[in-house]
Formats: sequence, C-alpha cells, structure tokens
Amino acid sequence: MNYLGHLVLSGSDPQILFGNFIADSIKGKSYLNWPKKIQKGILLHRFIDDFTDTNIHYLKGKRRFYKEFPKMGGVITDILYDYLLWKYELKHLKLNLDNEINRYYSILDSFENDMPKNIRYMYGYMKKDDWLNNYKHEIGIKKALHGIGKRINYSNDLEKSFEILNASILDFELEFELFFDEIKEKTSSFFVD
Repeated sequence: MNYLGHLVLSGSDPQILFGNFIADSIKGKSYLNWPKKIQKGILLHRFIDDFTDTNIHYLKGKRRFYKEFPKMGGVITDILYDYLLWKYELKHLKLNLDNEINRYYSILDSFENDMPKNIRYMYGYMKKDDWLNNYKHEIGIKKALHGIGKRINYSNDLEKSFEILNASILDFELEFELFFDEIKEKTSSFFVD
C-alpha cells in the first residue's frame, strides 16, 4: 500500500501514525531508538507491507502489470491502491477521508521536526501538492506514477499502467475490497494494549 493506505490503517494514535509514516526510512533494529508507540507504528508499517506482498487479492492485481511493466507491478499496484481506496470511500462512505486527511496532515505537521531528513523533504512536497487528496483523481495518480518513473529512471511511462487498471477496473475494485477487509482485521491487533 502507498501513503494513504498506510495512514488509514494507523488508527487514532498520533505517534503510531507518525511511526507508520516514517517507517521506510528506519532500517533494521534502529526502530528501537524511538519511543514505544512510534516503534509500534514502524512495526505496523512493516506488517502492512509483508501482509500486502503475500495477499492473494493484491497479487492478482499486481500480476496484470507484469507483461507491460516487468518488475514494477508492486510499485504500480501500491500507488493504484490509494486510488482504489478513494473509490472504496466514495462508494461506501465509511472512512470520512476528507476529514481524516486533514487530521493526518495536522499530526504529521506536529512531528515534522522529528522526521528523518529524507522523509521531511518528501513530506514538504506531499503537503504542498496535496498528494493524499489528489489520489482521488486519475490525474493525481498518473502524476504520482510519472514522478516515480522519473525518479528511478524507468523508461516505460508508468502512468500508462492506468489503462491496465481501467481495463479490469471491476476486478481491481473487488480484489481491493477483499484485501482491505482482511488487512483492517489483521491490523486491528496493533491497537489493543
């Protein structure tokens, strides 16, 4: 899952949310240098990544990108899952994403000085360009895909992967809903003290 998915699965504790947000820059056991609840958020992020990478519903979608985008199926699917999360919200109105995104930005603002340098740099762009709300729109996702392709110097236009999504949108939506129901249940144990 990408940024929005991770934040949605972070629960209500600001420190857990912050830990989940910075987790990609915290390597190995260095997470132990952070306060306990931030550690919990980092471990939650790792759990989400591991669960996602082996989930049957996620893998079905990921495999659709292998022919056109070898070795990039996971990157593409992670980003598209934030778009599918918005579609889920617009269909079910369960997550209150409009308000929750404001809360995420507010929490992350309060921790900005504690962010690892590379995350702080990226967060500046995330907030300025309002990535989390822009994932709602095809153009926002295409921009994210294009930006990643450019950063990693990937020659194929990653934003063209959206055509593969649209060609099987009903399958992707069903797979996402099944995946999301499972991951919500699995991550709920992180919020029991």
